[in-house]
Amino acid sequence: MFEIGLKGAWDTFAVNVALFDQTIDGFQSNVFTGTGFALANAGEQSTQGLEIDATWNATENLTLGFAGTFMDPVYDSFPNSASGDISGQRPYGISETSTSASATYDFVLNGWDAFVRGDWQYEGPSNYFDEPANNTLIGEEREYSLFNASAGFTTEGGIDVSVWGRNIFGEEFITTAFPSVAQSGSLSGYPNQPATYGVTVKKSF
Repeated sequence: MFEIGLKGAWDTFAVNVALFDQTIDGFQSNVFTGTGFALANAGEQSTQGLEIDATWNATENLTLGFAGTFMDPVYDSFPNSASGDISGQRPYGISETSTSASATYDFVLNGWDAFVRGDWQYEGPSNYFDEPANNTLIGEEREYSLFNASAGFTTEGGIDVSVWGRNIFGEEFITTAFPSVAQSGSLSGYPNQPATYGVTVKKSF
């Protein structure tokens, strides 16, 4: 494995960038046996990619952030998968693109420190399985775009109060899917967390 990186920081802007190339010999993957899962040696799996993390203080009160990972994972050698030789195929559950962006606005409210924040998370398409037959059966790839937001304040007495919402627009997707045990042709999976809202109160001593 090798990684080459660059870090820079200026008055209002900071960025970290890294290029990487990673190869794993003897990479292990789960193979479904019909009644359960067993580890199988995939031989070799490699990933090349780019990571970036940047922060910009756009104004005295507004901070913008961006982070992203862009990569090209592949099974260099996996001749003994449940579906035969899938060498050259992208491993399941790994997206080529993952990004997040955020905006935070800090201000003073009646003498209290306050903030408003929004963030967006995107995960590009990825397969649920290494097996092409199961991917065809589920009929979709995992991909999601989530928006979260929060706002709050801190009193002079050290009490933090925030209201927040996660997955505000109610994005729906299956987080994990797997063949149902002893039920050929059937799949099971877990849905993501729905739109969720709450209030958090903390006290600092």
